[in-house]
Amino acid sequence: MNRPGPPYEYAVAGRAIGGERQSGDAALVQATTDGVLIAVVDGLGHGDEAAMAAQTAVAVLREHAGEPLASLLQRCHLHLQPTRGAAMAVAMVDTAKATLTWAGVGNVEAVLVASPRSPVRGKQCLTNRCGVVGYRLPAVEGREVPIYPGDLLILATDGIDECFVSAEMPRGPPDHLARSILDCHGKATDDALVLVLRWLGAEASLRRAS
Repeated sequence: MNRPGPPYEYAVAGRAIGGERQSGDAALVQATTDGVLIAVVDGLGHGDEAAMAAQTAVAVLREHAGEPLASLLQRCHLHLQPTRGAAMAVAMVDTAKATLTWAGVGNVEAVLVASPRSPVRGKQCLTNRCGVVGYRLPAVEGREVPIYPGDLLILATDGIDECFVSAEMPRGPPDHLARSILDCHGKATDDALVLVLRWLGAEASLRRAS
């Protein structure tokens, strides 16, 4: 008997600004006991120091992925203080409750795009708090919303023009969507990264295993 697959599929597309060896943007999709943790991190500036800040945050998130979002951001804040700091968007899906909890600090974008089969219509955007993780962390409370099979969660750093939120979303699997958003809305003046996750739901995960 096949084991159930994850109740989601995802892809990440990104690139460094011209002239830099590595990007200061990073992403994480990490399975947890209750569901999945999703994040994008934008280290301030460009180059090696920005990349170090982003990679430090991802390592902290991965190690403590089962904790509440406010706790995760506080841990990242402490570990990023010796670095340049970062902007971050983090989200957690609870599989059993079919809910998405999300929070953001700084200039990062997150949007939940409803599936045509969803009882909710349109797009829901994350409202971020001003600040820098590692320098000035505001009081952060996660916002919880329902998530339905087929819904798309899109997280992007500020190297992706924010107009992508209002543009018509391309169709197709997450890798095609992520690449299309990067190609159409990526800025040449900054590192850029976009993460696209399609929520399949627990029942779809079981069907894929049968």
